[in-house]
Amino acid sequence: MKTIGIIAEYNPFHNGHAYLLRKARQIAGADYCIIVMSGNFTQRGEPALMDKYERTLMALEGGADLVLELPVCFACASAPRFADGAVSLFNALGVVDALVFGSECGDIGLLEEAASLLFPERPLYAGLLRERLRLGYSYPLAQADALYTYLRADTQSRLHALDDAALSLLLSSPNNILGIEYCKSLHMRRSSIRPLTVARKGSYLDSSLPADDDPHTYASATAVRTALQAGQTLRGHIPDYVSGLMQKSHGRTFPIFPDMLSQMLHYRLLADAEKGFSQYLDISDDLSDRIRKLLPHYRNFTSFCMLLKTKEITYSRISRCLLHILLQIRPSDVAYADIQGIPYARMLGFRKSAAPLLTAIKVSASIPLISKLADAGKYLPDEAARLLQKDIAASHLYNALILHAYGTILPQETRRQIVRI
Repeated sequence: MKTIGIIAEYNPFHNGHAYLLRKARQIAGADYCIIVMSGNFTQRGEPALMDKYERTLMALEGGADLVLELPVCFACASAPRFADGAVSLFNALGVVDALVFGSECGDIGLLEEAASLLFPERPLYAGLLRERLRLGYSYPLAQADALYTYLRADTQSRLHALDDAALSLLLSSPNNILGIEYCKSLHMRRSSIRPLTVARKGSYLDSSLPADDDPHTYASATAVRTALQAGQTLRGHIPDYVSGLMQKSHGRTFPIFPDMLSQMLHYRLLADAEKGFSQYLDISDDLSDRIRKLLPHYRNFTSFCMLLKTKEITYSRISRCLLHILLQIRPSDVAYADIQGIPYARMLGFRKSAAPLLTAIKVSASIPLISKLADAGKYLPDEAARLLQKDIAASHLYNALILHAYGTILPQETRRQIVRI
């Protein structure tokens, strides 16, 4: 039995995701595909466009066999923590043979070689990174530039042979960056899972839908969300069944946009302003002071992110930090899982035909597979129970967004049924 893993957000599921699922099965010769998916909040630090159960159904209809939730403390984290959390979960299942992901370069050898510089970290690279951070570079830009400078001097590396433009693109493209982090995490955790990559067709950051007559380029999730907000048609860019699910949910639970968080976030910022925000994950004293200073100018979520953004701190980092404040995610919430790995696998949905896969996981996994949330607290250790409670609280907050936007009352998270098809 060959099993692949894919790390995803499916925010929302589109034709490019369907292509990756098909291609991943093909290149790996896989019998089963497991998705580790962000829940109701994403790595960009925003609420998902659609509820996680609706996105789970999309994934299963698109060819996945099992969907597991990436805990919210990792789903809305920086690239290294996001990647390592998902990799640790796959590793603990004991059944995953390959981790497949999309990348701009499509060359796993290049990505693995770049990852080898990050763990164990080379002293020269570490010094270059510190120097750029002192100069005020944002962390992603500092890492890319430090790696670029290091590799330009390393004549033994295969990456040294790339021309300047190709090397710069390799180290700065968003899916390449995540791919490098996946490879690094697999190496750090001494995992037997092998990484495989599929070349992306289209830009992750492109906010415009490709031309209808361009069959070789898929719309990015960013472009799909932008088009939805502008009221554009998505015909030809998402599978028909996804379109049907969207129509069924429209005006009831969907769509959810970032600024729907504005009032909740404003209240939380005002409530915590006196004691500051450095108690929350990834928030420095300097950023805490900046939030307090600019709080009187708060208008809504996205405009406040823009107001707080600087040359050193990206929009995405700001939005993640604000989400950490809203969800009250502290360093202590991730400390155990950062070292030991995510301590449970929470099922969101599965195909009934994947029963042999579930049986294999129950035999091989080193962590519990949670199918009934209401009973989980009875057998999880304290660290795992606290992490799971953050997921439950985040789902309740997301349900409140839906209630305030559309008047729809959803069941409490502990009473939601996992998706079966």
